[in-house]
Amino acid sequence: MYLKNTSVVLIMIFAWTMAQAQVKSAKQIVEEMKSKIVHISVDELKMKIDSKEKFMLIDVRTEQEYLAGHIEGAVWIPRGKLEFDIQRITNDPKVEIVVHCKSGGRSALAVSALNNIGYEKVLNLDGGFKKWVDEGNSAFNMHGEIKVIHFEKEEKKNLNVNSPIEQK
Repeated sequence: MYLKNTSVVLIMIFAWTMAQAQVKSAKQIVEEMKSKIVHISVDELKMKIDSKEKFMLIDVRTEQEYLAGHIEGAVWIPRGKLEFDIQRITNDPKVEIVVHCKSGGRSALAVSALNNIGYEKVLNLDGGFKKWVDEGNSAFNMHGEIKVIHFEKEEKKNLNVNSPIEQK
């Protein structure tokens, strides 16, 4: 009887332990990583690029995504090869690196991985390439520059000009 009761208790403890252990969703993993890393906004990145500040820009999207359009000067290293290929580009732990993907999830994981292997100044582009383009910034591909028009920004610019329509 004692053995039977002990077995039941052990099974109940095991079942309870298994119920407590849950696999995190991809969204949970990304949100957790995003809370632990440093981010840079699209406007801050644009200022860095325009000022010719020295830093590395790494695109961790797929080859197809990169070839369709990328931020000028971005080095393509797919997320799955980043830890293996980064040292061919730089092994300076103090170099500033900005990483981006489509929307910021893969790049958040990439920033964490680069931090874990010793790179000290790694930033995640908040909102990724999608936000870069959505805010009217140009992209480049094998055909050259792809100019993007951000209609809300254009409307705001046009509202600041005294047009005959506004004067009525």
